[in-house]
Amino acid sequence: MPDDWVVPENRALAQRPHLIGLPLGYAALLIMTVLFLTLSLKLVGAGLWVLACGWGLGKLLTWYDPFFFEIMAKNLRLPRVLVP
Repeated sequence: MPDDWVVPENRALAQRPHLIGLPLGYAALLIMTVLFLTLSLKLVGAGLWVLACGWGLGKLLTWYDPFFFEIMAKNLRLPRVLVP
């Protein structure tokens, strides 16, 4: 590659692989919750509502920041103020 070439920025390079727009752990949690509601409790409407809201909210949050869920999980584990 010549020295005067500029490589264009690609947003996809900063993203991890996601399933349905969510990180794998959160997507699995959403899918298992929906399956539990629909198959075990026979609440198909509630399962579809949880799927639509969870998928939509998760997709919206990870659209602007692909690492949103990892940052929020780390914020819950780490204390805000370290006291000696």
